[in-house]
Amino acid sequence: MSNHLEFERKKPEETGIPSSCIRKFLERLEQCHLPLHSFILMKDDAIIAETYYAPYQADTLHRMFSITKSFVSIAIGLLEEEGKLHLDDRIITHFPEKLNGTEESPYLNEMTIRDMLMMSSCHSKTTYKEPGVTDWVGSFFTTPPSHIPGTTFSYDTSATHTLCALVEKLSGMKMLDYLREKFLNEAGFSKEAYVLEAPGGESLGGSGLMALPMDLLRFMYVVSHDGRINNKQVLPLGYIRTARSWQTDTYGKSATWEEMQGYGYQFWMTTHNGYACYGMGGQYACYYPEKNILFITTADTQGRQGGTQLIYDAFYQEIYDRIGENVSCTDTSPSLEKFLSSRTLFHIDGQYTSPLLHQINHVRYRMDSNSNGFRWISLSLDENEGTFDYETDKGVFSLPFGIGYNEIIQYPFYHYKAAVSGAFRRDDTFLIKAHLVDECVGNVFIQLVFKNRDITLMMRKFEETMFNEFEGFISGHAE
Repeated sequence: MSNHLEFERKKPEETGIPSSCIRKFLERLEQCHLPLHSFILMKDDAIIAETYYAPYQADTLHRMFSITKSFVSIAIGLLEEEGKLHLDDRIITHFPEKLNGTEESPYLNEMTIRDMLMMSSCHSKTTYKEPGVTDWVGSFFTTPPSHIPGTTFSYDTSATHTLCALVEKLSGMKMLDYLREKFLNEAGFSKEAYVLEAPGGESLGGSGLMALPMDLLRFMYVVSHDGRINNKQVLPLGYIRTARSWQTDTYGKSATWEEMQGYGYQFWMTTHNGYACYGMGGQYACYYPEKNILFITTADTQGRQGGTQLIYDAFYQEIYDRIGENVSCTDTSPSLEKFLSSRTLFHIDGQYTSPLLHQINHVRYRMDSNSNGFRWISLSLDENEGTFDYETDKGVFSLPFGIGYNEIIQYPFYHYKAAVSGAFRRDDTFLIKAHLVDECVGNVFIQLVFKNRDITLMMRKFEETMFNEFEGFISGHAE
């Protein structure tokens, strides 16, 4: 037997799931233009569906955002097993140097590692996001606390970031390297995966994991199997069972029904008696013990209100509730396989030309004074491609896009990979959408509305820290 995890593959019907249900799940999300990047479905320990939306492929590393937190939790559990920490240790005893001369608050003084794992720290928000912060771990100890720790749920990414720094301090290794040595290598985790770093050099424990969707499947498989790989116990059983069970009430704090179900040690509880690793934008690793079913998604729901709940609802209604229902013996998997192998990120729908084209094509528009820094812009359209040319305070740039398809480019100035398309939504309105498909996951919308010899830009960006010039309204006039 191999020392690494090897998964059997089966046709959906062999596990009681009609192939049509999987197709309906994906089509439902596609029909509402939810940008799914990948989907893997495992039933009864066998992979029954796997798909990637081009340009994403099976070997494309993806930013997993807060799923990273679940990895930090497992590392803490392993260090506890080694006797290098106790969950009821006060966190300040491990970082006395971070007080930096500030007076120690009673709330901070009593906060434990367990409090932080449960998202019950003494802070009401992430501390390192305040302006001017360069020491992300230090900010956790110098920011005035808001309440007694261990009392209420409040999502605090700086707590997890500090726990990750603790893992690296006590293990003497990068967090992911420590987990590789402990079990990820044995689980077959990709060697290419890595974690982004904070300004201080510590791993970005709250959101920095770059990994493959299959890596998430391997991680969650081990967690769901009580920390065993091929019947070998590689993770502490007691910790795993506690971490993936209800520890904190989230009902009064969370915005969606699924997130109201409770929180463990950096794992979310779900409806249908499941539990999940969850990252911003639709990164999910979800397991449901009652039906032994596990699904993985990577996606970008940023800017889509209720987008993550759409994924859950589609999964429950199209797959989970249909398990064992009218399963035909007819082999329908070939058509499903063809469907799964042909998925691509959606491109902007609309008209590919306009009666106004001869009036606006290649025309330079001088923009009115604006805080975004845009000086001029120009739209150039050819048969099936175009460019959005512009000058800002940062320089002169050209953003290529496909018409009727996604052009894969390096986004100007930022140099992140992007899939970009554009189309006329009306005769006088052209819309460009850029899917950001790199360490930076998000999207940018640029809408150009033409009126006589004038133009108005409406721009929206859905990305945490960058692309700020692509936000707001600017008008201009043909030169």
